[in-house]
Amino acid sequence: MLLELTIRNIALIESLRIEFARGFNVLTGETGAGKSIVVDSVNLALGGRADRDMIRTGAEKGCVEALFDISNNPEALAMADTLGVDADGGAVCVSRELSRNGRNLCRIAGTVLPLTALKQFTALLVDVHGQHEHQALLDPKRHIDFLDGFGDEAHSALRASVRAAHAARAETVGKLRALLRDASERERLIDTLRFQTEEIAAAKLKPGEEEKLTRKLRMLESAEKVRGGVELAYRLTYVGEGGELSAQDALKRSADAMEELARLDDRFAKLGEELRGLYYGAREAGGELQALREEMNFDPRLMDRINDRLELISRLERKYGATEEEVVAFGQAAKERLESIEAGDAQIAAYKKELKARDHALREACAALSASRRRLADALEAGILEQLRDLGMGSTRFSVQFRPLEKPGAGGAEEIEFLISPNPGEPLRPLSAVASGGELSRIMLALKALGRGGVDSMVFDEIDTGVSGRMAQVVGEKMRSIARERQVLCVTHLPQIAALGDCQFLVEKSVEDGRTRTRVVRLDEEGRVRELSRLVGGAEDSESSIAHARSMLESARI
Repeated sequence: MLLELTIRNIALIESLRIEFARGFNVLTGETGAGKSIVVDSVNLALGGRADRDMIRTGAEKGCVEALFDISNNPEALAMADTLGVDADGGAVCVSRELSRNGRNLCRIAGTVLPLTALKQFTALLVDVHGQHEHQALLDPKRHIDFLDGFGDEAHSALRASVRAAHAARAETVGKLRALLRDASERERLIDTLRFQTEEIAAAKLKPGEEEKLTRKLRMLESAEKVRGGVELAYRLTYVGEGGELSAQDALKRSADAMEELARLDDRFAKLGEELRGLYYGAREAGGELQALREEMNFDPRLMDRINDRLELISRLERKYGATEEEVVAFGQAAKERLESIEAGDAQIAAYKKELKARDHALREACAALSASRRRLADALEAGILEQLRDLGMGSTRFSVQFRPLEKPGAGGAEEIEFLISPNPGEPLRPLSAVASGGELSRIMLALKALGRGGVDSMVFDEIDTGVSGRMAQVVGEKMRSIARERQVLCVTHLPQIAALGDCQFLVEKSVEDGRTRTRVVRLDEEGRVRELSRLVGGAEDSESSIAHARSMLESARI
């Protein structure tokens, strides 16, 4: 149930908080007062279309918050748990923030979540009917969605199985088509793939090889410099030069000298230890330099071999990938493709056999879904006719027409269209051909009255289009009947409907400090009398219109 709606800087609304009640809530007001802004704000909170133009002039951000009580909605509680949001005591706030810079935020219980998550969650809470749904009802392509919407979890599972079977069939068709296409280019492809596979395999590439060879080549290109440096370091450290002591010999003699003085002062002992450590380090370095010196016998042909190898790797990378790993992966893929094509005939036969199985599975799934839809259609026809009798269309005939498709699709094996005959003796015809605005409103209301029970709140935005007089009373009574089980919010311009509300809100517009503002006020008894008096067409202070308004309210309570 929708407990509160808070709107900030949306269209003509600067700041507004509306507390809704259980049962039948009606919103009235003069044309242009901003009733549609309230409904648009509800839609925005539910994840509807967001437009920066909705932000109030002069403001950088606009925000809508809707507080719901989901304590009696198991599906919503379960999804809140899945989303990891806290449904504290069953109260959950969903919000939508719009910014002029294009950044929009969706939150559930303070947690920022994707728009898709917000839509999925709020779909379990509120069902909004506006003028756009009239157009959907006139579009036969949407009728199958209306029908499926009355199905239970088992029906939804059948729809999912059809989608899965169709996707599996499409996957097999794709593989088969690829093989058949390959077969038509078989020889050319085999030659190309075999060349690629053999060329890459013959190279015997190793990951990191190019980097290692590049480093070695740099060493070779500086061979003379490297040899001279190693030789000089070796002589100075290990052998000595020009009759001078080597570094290790000098360090050893220094350490020995300090150790002879160690008994005289601890400082000499410490220096002796440090010099001895340096001596061992120099001796170890000298050994390594000696090993490097012995390795300095460079083969002049080695540089040519490394250059040739690097050129080969570079050429393969230009053709097959940016790195050795990518080239090897390309070769593996080419090998697998080659094997697939060479075994093509057997694979084609296997895929054709698999496709037959996929076709059979899709037909079976579609048949089960079609049977479920026909059961739903029978129940829907009976339910719609019962609702339409309550709405003053007792002579109406309503039928769900099934038309088989040439090929089953992801949605099943049939198209569905609602047909109607509002008058006795007239044939069944499409809604768009015969239904007036008033009849369309009542059919939509009948569909909503039969809707699934999981949604706690329903919003009707001027569903009374084309309805007047006695029919307005009947439509209002039907909405009040729905409101006994669910919360109903209704925007209306008809006094017959407004009088039946459990509570009534007035949407009005005013100009303050040169700015137009919309506000919403919950009316007390006298306020309702004055507003109903205006709706019936009389002056608000007219004695007769006031009396009529009081009479309507009293009659509504009976």
